[in-house]
Amino acid sequence: MKSVKSCLKYSWIILLFVIIALCNCQQPVQKQYEPTVSSLDSHPVPEWFNDAKFGIFIHWGVYAVPAFHEWYVEYMSPKSQWGHSPEGPPYTAEQGNLPDSVFRSKIRNGANKYHRGNYGADFEYDEFIPMFKAEKYNPENWAGLFKSAGAQYVVLTAKHGDEFALWPTKYTDRNAMDMGPHRDLAGDLLKEVRSMGMKMGFYHNTTYSFWDKRYPNKEWVDYMNNSIKELVDLYQPDILWGDVPVGPFRNNNGKPLGANHWNSKEVIAYFYNHSENPDQVVTNERWGLDTTASQALSDRSVSNSLWAKQAQRWNTGNGIFLGDFQTPERRNITGIFDSPWETCDALDPTSWGYNKQTPDDAYMTTNELVDYLADIVSKGGNLLINIGPRADGTIPEVMQNRLKGIGLWLSINGEAIYGTRPWKVFGEGPTVSEVGSWGREDGEYGFKSGDVRYTRKGNILFVILLEWPGSEIILKTLQGIDIKNISMLGSDESIRWEQTKDGIDVFLPPNPISLYANVLRFECVNL
Repeated sequence: MKSVKSCLKYSWIILLFVIIALCNCQQPVQKQYEPTVSSLDSHPVPEWFNDAKFGIFIHWGVYAVPAFHEWYVEYMSPKSQWGHSPEGPPYTAEQGNLPDSVFRSKIRNGANKYHRGNYGADFEYDEFIPMFKAEKYNPENWAGLFKSAGAQYVVLTAKHGDEFALWPTKYTDRNAMDMGPHRDLAGDLLKEVRSMGMKMGFYHNTTYSFWDKRYPNKEWVDYMNNSIKELVDLYQPDILWGDVPVGPFRNNNGKPLGANHWNSKEVIAYFYNHSENPDQVVTNERWGLDTTASQALSDRSVSNSLWAKQAQRWNTGNGIFLGDFQTPERRNITGIFDSPWETCDALDPTSWGYNKQTPDDAYMTTNELVDYLADIVSKGGNLLINIGPRADGTIPEVMQNRLKGIGLWLSINGEAIYGTRPWKVFGEGPTVSEVGSWGREDGEYGFKSGDVRYTRKGNILFVILLEWPGSEIILKTLQGIDIKNISMLGSDESIRWEQTKDGIDVFLPPNPISLYANVLRFECVNL
């Protein structure tokens, strides 16, 4: 009898192991990405990123104390520990024989004068650290503001060029837990942002530590990459935002320091492989150019990229971009771009970090911000708009007002933004630049009456009137489109229209719904 019971007992144990083994066999094997261009190129861009359209960028750190510019450590007094003399070009210009104008010498010299006048030539950058207290920092309030703005994701500068980390890192004691605020600024914000249903990402400095004596040698590259990997392991960010430009950083022979120098492929593969859901994370393209890969990947070639003009100006040669999406900075593009892209820009035209000298009327207006977003989305991109909080952790009122303003607009018109895709043309009207120009950098900031942008969701075409055209508007591009109904977002009333030889003649209500752009919703047949 005892032997029978023993047999039954062992049978159950064996059966349990079999069940566990079968369950394990049914678990999908997570793909491992290799540090090669071909392997990294197979990483999909998650749909949430293509659908999100609008995010918040935050430049915050010790540089908020002098409150002049985020590159204050690089631009300040020549007698400081890390500053550069205003009479000579910065390190990278010397190495690459590049014009000093590339590095905004006017801003650098202005910061130099500002520092001497307010703090003295002998005042070193790290003396600002005890003054960076973040005593009024409320990450819940920050996240609530971003949510009310309609943002779908947030990117924080976890470590900028001054190499001061906003999390408790083991790789340097120059961090917000050991110095200054004595708090995990990055982790606290991540928790609140995710609790409100938004994605969270981190910017990490990748090439801008000119003051560090180790830079740009292997010792510094290893230190930087270990810091990035730690950030990935601790916080599992949805977005990893690198910042290696395509041209300025060069070796002693004047050759660009590419992706291999920075070990970028290894870092990106680590990010993918150590994320809980590798196919749901995303990284930008600023990791340097890979010049060793096959040029058959023409969609990743710099000559076919949004950086082509800048690469030509900086004489980088050709190469392959890494990452998932491209990031033109403080500029828009002038046509639909098929690959994922995101414009990053700041409400403050002078600085990404908080600049207390910028007057409120110099900031991007809510109307400009709404039009900017609509224009970018009509061309297939996202907008990552930047704010710069103060050193005490408060967000300036002018920045809050701009975010609340676009949030109110999106609460009515978000259907025309989120989850949309470009139509066959991005728009029509007087402000349509020639292909190849750079939009805002070429002086085209405002829009005029008659400027229209299109977005699409299935058989619904959204017609975004950037400026109110008056009692009617003729949409020439829509000639011959089979339309079932036209309405305006924010109103239940149908809009009258006529098909004419010139296009669709739309008769508008006497008054606009929105203070900013107004949106017509076209229900179409087989759009």
